[in-house]
Amino acid sequence: MPPKKKKEEKQSPAPTRSTANTFSIFAAGIAFFLGVVSPPTLHLFSTTQHVDTLGLKNKSSLSSKKASSGRLLPPYTPCTATNLANYVHDVPIPGLHIVCIEALKFDADGKAIPSSNYNDDQQRRLVENNSLRFTFLKESIKPPKLYQRKYVNGRDGGSGSGVGSVDWNDVKQLLIRELQLAPEGPRQQPWAVFTPLGQRIVGEKDVVSKTSSSIDDDNNMIGSNEHILQMLASSGMVLVFQGGNWRWPGVREGFQRSIDLSPTLNFNDESNETRKVTIETLSMTPLVVSIKGFLTDEECEYIASTAEPHMEYSGVSLKDVDKGKAASNWRTSQSTFLSSRGDAILNAIDHRTASLSRVPKNHQEMVQVLRYGQTEKYDAHHDYFDPKDYQRDPQTLSLIENGKKNRYATVFWYLTTVKEGGETIFPHYQGKPLPRGYRHSDCTYGLKVKPQKGKVIIFYSLDARGQQDPMSLHGACPVIGEQDVKWAANKWIWNGPMGYTSAD
Repeated sequence: MPPKKKKEEKQSPAPTRSTANTFSIFAAGIAFFLGVVSPPTLHLFSTTQHVDTLGLKNKSSLSSKKASSGRLLPPYTPCTATNLANYVHDVPIPGLHIVCIEALKFDADGKAIPSSNYNDDQQRRLVENNSLRFTFLKESIKPPKLYQRKYVNGRDGGSGSGVGSVDWNDVKQLLIRELQLAPEGPRQQPWAVFTPLGQRIVGEKDVVSKTSSSIDDDNNMIGSNEHILQMLASSGMVLVFQGGNWRWPGVREGFQRSIDLSPTLNFNDESNETRKVTIETLSMTPLVVSIKGFLTDEECEYIASTAEPHMEYSGVSLKDVDKGKAASNWRTSQSTFLSSRGDAILNAIDHRTASLSRVPKNHQEMVQVLRYGQTEKYDAHHDYFDPKDYQRDPQTLSLIENGKKNRYATVFWYLTTVKEGGETIFPHYQGKPLPRGYRHSDCTYGLKVKPQKGKVIIFYSLDARGQQDPMSLHGACPVIGEQDVKWAANKWIWNGPMGYTSAD
């Protein structure tokens, strides 16, 4: 059975699963006559100043600048070719959009003056400019040769100064129109806007105050109109996710990015101690990324030893068509759930998982610890709940709100290294269909990830639109070695807060 929705951690969830510059000048000239605006030569086609875009917190003076609210502003990430290379894809990614935002002002002749001549002075850029120019890279596809741009100007007598005089509602309507964003609906979470580091700025349903800041139900700081616009302009590049939750852009297979992990998701806490890890893309379809050294050896051993006395043979959440069948038809592992309440080690790892995923801690279920002995396995399955498969299960339908809520991502921890077998398998690797006669116990077809102590992988059950991704089918191959025991654990992360873990 799926987990019942209860108050924080009262009950464990039940188990389931240079030429460029010349071209740019030429293109800009053509665009002028065609009425299409082209990017500035030094803005999108060259590798100008590359402000740190891959760390959670840039320790330079750029990140220490504060908005009028006193809160830290994100480091400036201009849409240079170098920076865009960390986010654009060869193929469209539905639901993921890149938006380049330039703060500017107009001269006496009404011509826009970009502020790139003082990119190193963040505060000046925000105060002296009262208009924003937007360039859209819809579905995060590699940029075309020419762009059409849109402007939003500040309002006279507005609630803020500089870029803060721009009205968020004007920007919001522009994003909806240009990116064709779907509104929140019965099976659609509200879309949201993030910095390139995964810091949430604002979302479709956020109530943006004209004067003061507040905190939403997901423990996100929602600022005044002035602060939101300062955040957008300060970021320079933002990512818009139709599904409303951050997801690491895969870019291409083998792509690596270095990020900082922090004990909390509070980007405004300057006391946060951070450490770097490298995220590597193992697969684009389905999206699977790997992070080595996420857990220490001591943490791995602690989790296994804490869980061992409570291990029992695993159950599964049965679809309507499988009612009455034994879980061992598909799954022969042992498992248990551990609460982090009162456990400093597990609580710290919960926070680290939130920092890694960039999804708030209260979206997580409790950690499920797994043990696979020789020959034990889990056939290929999906971690999401498809409402059509649970029409005779009102508890599950209520839990998932008939499909609006669901498991979004799985953070899978390897607690031991396994010499033979025990891989996590993804049969739809590279988007391939399943072969004729495929059996869900087949471990010969697809991407296989070997267990390595301390490593974690993240794979996403929902795509960037927030829709179920059937390509996320995965399983646990049998352990082969006689002396091998596979210890692992997983964190299921939902697309909304669930109450199994606290937000703090």
